[in-house]
Amino acid sequence: REVMKSIIIPLWNAYSFFVTYANIDKINPSGPPKNPSNPLDQWILSVAETLVEKICSAMDAYDLSRAVDPIVEFIDLLNNWYIRRSRRRFWKSGNDADKTEAYGTLYSALKTLITVACPVMPFITEAIWGNLRNEDECESVHLQDFPVYHEERRNRELEFKMAAVQRAVSMGRALRSQYNIKVRQPLKCVELVTRDAEEKKVLLEMEDIIREELNVKNVVFRDNEEDLVEYQAKANFRVLGKELGKDMKAIAARIEELSQNEIQGLLDGAVLAIEASGRTVEIDASKLDIRRIEKARLKVLNENTLTVGLDTEVSEELAREGDVRDLIRGVQNLRKEKNLDVTDRIVLSLFGSEKLKAAWESFAGYVASETLASQVLWEKTGDMTEIEAGDENWLAALQKA
Repeated sequence: REVMKSIIIPLWNAYSFFVTYANIDKINPSGPPKNPSNPLDQWILSVAETLVEKICSAMDAYDLSRAVDPIVEFIDLLNNWYIRRSRRRFWKSGNDADKTEAYGTLYSALKTLITVACPVMPFITEAIWGNLRNEDECESVHLQDFPVYHEERRNRELEFKMAAVQRAVSMGRALRSQYNIKVRQPLKCVELVTRDAEEKKVLLEMEDIIREELNVKNVVFRDNEEDLVEYQAKANFRVLGKELGKDMKAIAARIEELSQNEIQGLLDGAVLAIEASGRTVEIDASKLDIRRIEKARLKVLNENTLTVGLDTEVSEELAREGDVRDLIRGVQNLRKEKNLDVTDRIVLSLFGSEKLKAAWESFAGYVASETLASQVLWEKTGDMTEIEAGDENWLAALQKA
C-alpha cells in the first residue's frame, strides 16, 4: 500500500499528465529541447542526469537498495516541483516555444526515469515505454540500452539553487503543518535569515518561487536572526559540569546574562571568554543550550544556517482568499467526479453565507478562470455539494456548458 501511494501512483500520474495534455495539443515530442530557456526545464534535465549517475554508481557496486532511493526522490521532484510549477505552461492556449520546450523536457525526463527504473519496476515502466517510445526505438524498455551518464549535461549551480529554495519552502510548509494552517490559506509574509552569503544570494534570486510555493504575499529578508527571535542561553551542565566543578553555578549565572549579540556570535562560530568567581572560561555554542523564543505573530523554525519565520496572522481579506481557494479545489474535484475533460467549460452555481458571498464577489473573475466556468450563478439549486471552507461550507453544483 505504501509503495502504491508514494511511488507507483505518482509515477503514473506524471505519465498521465503528459499524455493528457500532449493529446489535447496534438504534440508528439521526440526528445529534450537543445537549449531550453526556462530554468525549470534546465533544472529537471540536470537532475535527470544526476539520477543516471547515482543509479549507475549503485548498480555497478551491486548496491540495489541504494539504487532505489534516487528513483523515489526523482518521482517526488518531478511531480511536486517540476510538473506542479509548470502546469500553467501546459494549460495555456496555443503552442508557443515555451510550451513546446516544456513538453520535450517532461517527455525526456519520463523516458530517462523509466529506463533507469525498469530493472526494479519492470511492468509499469514497460507499459509507459510502449506508449512513449519512438518508432526507431526498441519495442521493449528492457531491450533498450541503459542510459550513460554525461557530466556535461549537469548544471550543478542550478541544482544548488533549487535545493536551497526547496529547503526554505520545506521549512515554511513544516511550520504551516505544525500550526495547522492550510497550504491554500494565503499569509501576509515569510521572513528569512541565513548566515550563508551564497544561500542568501540564491534565495533573493528565487524570491518569486518562494512566495508562490509558500502562498505568501511578501518575502522579507532580515540580516540577523534576532529580528525574528530572542535568544535565551543556559549552560550545558553535562558538558561544563566536569570542567568547572564548584565554579559551575557562578559561570552558569554569567552565561544567562549573555547579550543577544554575544549569543548570535557564538551561533556564528565565535568563542567567548567569560569570567566569574575569579576564573576565566572559554565557551562556544557546543557548551550552551540556546533557545529561540519567537517574537509576536511569527512562528519560527531554524535549520543550520537558515531561519524561517512565518507570519500566521490571517486578516479578513486573506481569509476570504483562503475560502475561495478551498472552493476552487472543491470544484476541481467535482469536475473529476463528473468525468469532465480538462478543457470542458462549465456553468457553476454557488451558494453560502454572507461571508462566503462576499469572498466570491471579491474573487469572482479568479473563480471563473480557475474552474473554466463560462458562467457563475449565485443561487441555491436542488442538488448541491458541500465544499468545506474553514468553519463554513460552500454549496456548489456544476454542469457542462
